[in-house]
Amino acid sequence: MTTQRPRAVTVLRWFGLVLLAVIAVFFVARAVVEIATVDPARPESYEQDWGGPHYLGVVAVHAGPGLLILLSTALWLRRLTHQRKTHHSKK
Repeated sequence: MTTQRPRAVTVLRWFGLVLLAVIAVFFVARAVVEIATVDPARPESYEQDWGGPHYLGVVAVHAGPGLLILLSTALWLRRLTHQRKTHHSKK
């Protein structure tokens, strides 16, 4: 006997996943733009930004969340593929 989730729960779960994906894409794009546009040799390009006046602070604040998302995604995918390989080898 299998129990099915109510449709509202399924819809809310998908809505939450899509919302998380949009937020993740935003943070990753923000990290790429910040790293590409801020010149570490020109402090005036970042000294008024959050995390300033030091370049590492600016990168940590603006690119840190995106980098954490990329790292988390890579670890999650690695774990997922490892589980699939383990599951297929048991058959």
